[in-house]
Amino acid sequence: MKRSTLFFFLIAATTLAILPQAQAWPNGKVTNTKNTTTTTSGYCIITTTNYTNWTYTDSSGGAHLFAASSQVVTARSTNPKFNCSAYNDIVDVQAWSTDGKGYYLTTTNGSLGSVTITATIFPTYEILSLLYDPPGNQSNVGITNTTFYGTTNTIGSSFSSGTSFTFVANGGFFGLGGGTSSSVGFTQGYGTSNAFQNTITNGQGITLNSTRNPIDHTNDTFWLWLNPEVAITETSATAATYAVSPPSGQVIDAVRVSVAQLQNPSTIPLPVLEPITINGIGYPGLSNLCAHPLPPAQCTQANACGCVPSDFTQILGTDPIISITGNASPTTIDPKRYFFLNPQPSPQPFLEYGTTDTVTLSDSQQATQTQTETTQYQASYSTTFGTSVKSFPVDWTLQSTITNTWTWTQTASLDHFNGSSHQMSLTLGTSTLGCAESVDVYEDYIYHTFVATTASVPPPACD
Repeated sequence: MKRSTLFFFLIAATTLAILPQAQAWPNGKVTNTKNTTTTTSGYCIITTTNYTNWTYTDSSGGAHLFAASSQVVTARSTNPKFNCSAYNDIVDVQAWSTDGKGYYLTTTNGSLGSVTITATIFPTYEILSLLYDPPGNQSNVGITNTTFYGTTNTIGSSFSSGTSFTFVANGGFFGLGGGTSSSVGFTQGYGTSNAFQNTITNGQGITLNSTRNPIDHTNDTFWLWLNPEVAITETSATAATYAVSPPSGQVIDAVRVSVAQLQNPSTIPLPVLEPITINGIGYPGLSNLCAHPLPPAQCTQANACGCVPSDFTQILGTDPIISITGNASPTTIDPKRYFFLNPQPSPQPFLEYGTTDTVTLSDSQQATQTQTETTQYQASYSTTFGTSVKSFPVDWTLQSTITNTWTWTQTASLDHFNGSSHQMSLTLGTSTLGCAESVDVYEDYIYHTFVATTASVPPPACD
């Protein structure tokens, strides 16, 4: 509320008091300094109360100060014919504790204060997307230049059962770091009551080129987000809201890396492994995921900056069809995660020497459905509080239930948001004479990307 300009010319009284405001949750107390002054303006006697030195004292006795001052102004008239209500005013404030510990003060009616507690957690990575290798040594597959809704994620498995979470969308567009194509955009702006979706816009930079005629799922490619931030705000002892975004002032630092590279880290390009600087801000490299990364001065591609295959076990485990060859269907590995696209693209995609077949893959005609199957993977994490991992605010009760590792839970679902379907492009081509075969298409129920497989046993030329 905008305060009127007042001319106070007579100080009638001044009082000073400490006002405690106890709360059931969090376990500590909110206090302030109450300073009251009385002035007279014409027929109006004006009482102004300032509430300063707002402090949250946690359950262990630690005091957390807020640079905030609220105010209540009331007025009464000495003349029944004169109305002094124009002087009335309430100024409420919201502020973080000055020690950066994640305590957030909100005042109500100027005099009442409540505190919520936010823990800012930094998992080392999140999987944004997974693209699958198509048949044909001149083929490629990629996300088209449309809005693409990927996997559905939740964070609840990092906490004990009985704790409820509500996703709060931050919205906005976040660019791409990692020194790769700037044509890709990821957002975190779409969510349900407890889950959020990775959204890809302007996605023509997310493509995968095949290099062999037979399908080689070691060429499958992950997009990994290396600087996710999860801000969790407790709203009660067993409930919280959370938002997922890059840290303030940063873009999404995303890198692409293939299954084969994760299996043999010495083949990962050095710019992907190393930390980078964008506009003066430091961003982690892929080596940040590794248990024993080498210092930058010792980091080379040959030594993979200290990374070993076991550092990427969790990531590789989210691609269950790495071993599939020939015309084997991905449904033989996981019939709930992969399904035969129905209807198939028409006419049926065909790989043949001397021609290029480009088709748009879409599940727009597939019935919307939800399954209960989930995929989980784990990452290490750090927090902004204290000097050691898992040093949370004293009264942040969820700290007692968080696990030793951060868990991303991906829920299998097929949903078309805002009338949109999941859409990708597939180009089939080969430089091998005599190679000709028809191609079936499946969809990955988790990432909503497509898997192209040969419809029958490949002819010798295609092998």
